[in-house]
Amino acid sequence: MYAHLYNTVGGDMKQNLTTTDDKAAALLRVASYLGRPQKFMAVADARAEMRRTLELAAKGSVVLTTHGEPEAAVVPFTTLEDMRRALLHLLVEEMGSSFARSQKRARSQRADVPASSEEELEALVGEAVKKARRRNGKSSRKVSRG
Repeated sequence: MYAHLYNTVGGDMKQNLTTTDDKAAALLRVASYLGRPQKFMAVADARAEMRRTLELAAKGSVVLTTHGEPEAAVVPFTTLEDMRRALLHLLVEEMGSSFARSQKRARSQRADVPASSEEELEALVGEAVKKARRRNGKSSRKVSRG
């Protein structure tokens, strides 16, 4: 049983480590790619020289321009996927951190409120219902309409 538990937990830890390593490698690839120089090229030239454009994109991003103004970028598909995964990972991490901060704030605010027992809560609700009925002039008894 111990060996089974060790292998199961050990396998999960290895898988998590691999996932973390994969994410770190993807982030490094994105950082490396973003550090490469950009090549500016007119859209018309890119159209005429698509093979050359793709070769240039393998070395660094190619920015397509119209009248000298950037219009689009050509990046290797694997780099695009790495960027998507890296950004998604960062977004999910930030959402998790934000949720944890919200929970911490809620817990600290809850600490200021004294805990009430179930009986105390029932008594408070019953009292509020009685006051509301008196205010509205209604009783808890059914009124016959006949």
